[in-house]
Amino acid sequence: MKLRVWVLGGLILGSLGCKPLLPFQPFGSWTAPQTRLQSEEDGDRDKEAGVETIGDVTQVASAEAIPVSGVGLVVGLDGTGGGAPPGVYRAMLEDQLRKQGVENVKEVLASPTTALVLISGQIPPGVRKGDPIDLQITVPRESKTKSLRGGRLIECLLYDYNSKKNLDPGYNKPDDLLRGHPVVKAQGTLIAGFGDGDEAARQRQARIWGGGRCRIDRPLYLVLKSDRQLARVAKTIADRTNETLHGSFRGPATDVATAETKSVVLLRVAPQYRLNLPRYLRVVRLIPLRQTQASQIAYRRHLEEQLLDPAHTLTAALRLEALGQDSLPTLKRGLKSEHALVRFCSAEALAYLGDASCGEELAEAVRQQPALRAFGLTAFASLDEAICHVELRKLLEFPSAETRYGAFRALRALDEHEEAVQGERLNDSFWLHRVAAASPPLVHMTTTARPEVVLFGEDAYLVPTFGFVTGEFTITAGRDDERCTVARTSARHGTAKEQCSLKVEDILRTLARLGGTYSEAVELLRQADHCKCFSCEIAVDSLPLAIYVY
Repeated sequence: MKLRVWVLGGLILGSLGCKPLLPFQPFGSWTAPQTRLQSEEDGDRDKEAGVETIGDVTQVASAEAIPVSGVGLVVGLDGTGGGAPPGVYRAMLEDQLRKQGVENVKEVLASPTTALVLISGQIPPGVRKGDPIDLQITVPRESKTKSLRGGRLIECLLYDYNSKKNLDPGYNKPDDLLRGHPVVKAQGTLIAGFGDGDEAARQRQARIWGGGRCRIDRPLYLVLKSDRQLARVAKTIADRTNETLHGSFRGPATDVATAETKSVVLLRVAPQYRLNLPRYLRVVRLIPLRQTQASQIAYRRHLEEQLLDPAHTLTAALRLEALGQDSLPTLKRGLKSEHALVRFCSAEALAYLGDASCGEELAEAVRQQPALRAFGLTAFASLDEAICHVELRKLLEFPSAETRYGAFRALRALDEHEEAVQGERLNDSFWLHRVAAASPPLVHMTTTARPEVVLFGEDAYLVPTFGFVTGEFTITAGRDDERCTVARTSARHGTAKEQCSLKVEDILRTLARLGGTYSEAVELLRQADHCKCFSCEIAVDSLPLAIYVY
């Protein structure tokens, strides 16, 4: 099993190997295969300790993402749509539009300004009602639609699906999918030009980051093993979980665990673990069920010894975290260890327990230990203390691109109104940020999670000579030019032209002002990078790698 922590924005459970700390794409969206969070081989057991934990008597359920899909209508295309193919998708959309009160449905679907599209996404575990879901948009293979550029998806619903054989193991006929409930509301402006294939294929694909709104809560569940399914055991599990986690975060003391039945305990995600679900489940499963005072003292001494041993420090830190606030003195002693891993594991546990003494050690690990960088930034983003804001602002100026952008994401996760990460939305399509103005320049763009360009440090420029074509736009500058020309030629919008400086910021603003979207901005930056026209480094989706936990 391999953990890929989602720094600031979410989390992803993936396969073996190192992967970027960024959701796929996304929130994706959540496309990675499900991890066996309840595995008996995860290494969460320490039989020598002689302590029965919640994980010994339960298994985790509802810890996988739910795929959702639907059919929708895109409007506002520049003559590149139309020709919805006959079949089941068209029949579904026609019925959907009639229920929404749309008149002349057949004429609407035949218009070159509209397109029938297929929408898909995933609802991650632990999500709350109203949380955003990223959407993938495609057109059916038989569709005559040439491009989704500039389109907007009108409101529609996405459903979950299940198979007849899964619902009824005794079903012996050919399997079939059954539509479930409307669980996501989808709408928004499309950003086309991403995905696989050639340019023509990419124009028939699009994304809407955060375009879906979940209509349900998706709590996790702890299912008691068959020999322990008693009401008193379920209540004990809920009580111990609430006692341990209540003291670890600010805000109203809302129960995170509720005994629903004698065999099922509902488990909500505690706020401090919202960006690190795998750790949350590990910690919950390591909470001791019952302990006498004598056994508790012996257990804590055992863990203190293991914490200071690099070979056992990771598991010991998790177990101490599962004991709650009483472990703070022991973990603080771990900060004084000579071994970097011991210090880091102690600091990481302190962060999730809400103690600010972890700040300096986390920052040191992020700077000096690339293998721990992903986990350190995630821990920073989980603790809203002044020391975290201060250290993350310093990390915005660190030489490593992955560290700078990781710190940016962490700061925004802590507080989206933080002055250091404020940005401007251009053409209602993408975000432009200027951060750490006194540091060396760096241009960072994303192709997943969120449409944004982050400009670090001093002004970044494009160096002439160049001539780029992206969609309906051309951006040109001659050898001795001190300004460049951004021009748009469109059958629908006519011809427009503006000049601006060679600063990347000014070019992107001009492009957006003339109607350019994020897909044009990304293609421009890609071409400029390929032609080596940047005055500084450019990075794409640069985030730290999260190593295999065990």
